[in-house]
Amino acid sequence: MTTGRVQVQNGELAYEVRGEGDPVILLHGGMLDSRMWDAEMSALARHHTAIRYDARGHGDSSTPAARFKHYEDLRELLTALGLHRASLVGLSGGGRIAVDFALTYPDLVQDLVLVATGLSAMATKDPFVLEQTEKLEEAGARGDLPAAIEYILRMWVDGPRRAPADVDQRVRRLCQEMYTQTIVRHGLSGFTRMDELRAIEQIGELTPRTLTLVGELDSTDIVAIADQIESEARDARKLVVPGVAHMINLEKPAEFSRILLDFLSGS
Repeated sequence: MTTGRVQVQNGELAYEVRGEGDPVILLHGGMLDSRMWDAEMSALARHHTAIRYDARGHGDSSTPAARFKHYEDLRELLTALGLHRASLVGLSGGGRIAVDFALTYPDLVQDLVLVATGLSAMATKDPFVLEQTEKLEEAGARGDLPAAIEYILRMWVDGPRRAPADVDQRVRRLCQEMYTQTIVRHGLSGFTRMDELRAIEQIGELTPRTLTLVGELDSTDIVAIADQIESEARDARKLVVPGVAHMINLEKPAEFSRILLDFLSGS
């Protein structure tokens, strides 16, 4: 295992590398950090060079001091690690970064695995997510961090069709810890200072072999994006994972690793 820090424009990224073989880069969800990939790092390192990093404004990476692009940070990471091409696995906001990167640098992407992914310039329409977002903003305005974190958990861990008690509490506690640490350390700078593409309008230009995974209990917005990618991208297929919402790999790590390794092997 190797850990280190990569200098990017006006900042730096903390990363970890394990194993040998074709490189696979894991991109965590928004306001989370690279700890969400513990199981996958172990599974991938048996067959691949597995790489995870904290996006700028998350985890142990630097807090943004100016406008920046997550997908350009990823480009600088590949360059620093001497990688000419890699497969990308991104959950939620990490998928959003991966798609922007694949649209900008298609020749640098081998395979693409998008897990409960968002897309840059997407609009939120799901009534449950809109309701929780309103409550989140109210909690933020009054400085109630625990309440704000709970509304994030309701949206992106529980999902619109489950109560908190229905969810594995270990998953909930891990996400609560990561959300809290990100906000305390970085605020929302990983979002408020980033620039993105408009990938929602460019999916027909997505060329890598792509697998999109979506939980059957996730928001209607995320399900719609999975459908759009399957129908518009040049080489994409969708897999619905039963019994989970947004955090597919955390709720079903063994099944997720199996699906991931099968896809990366060409199955």
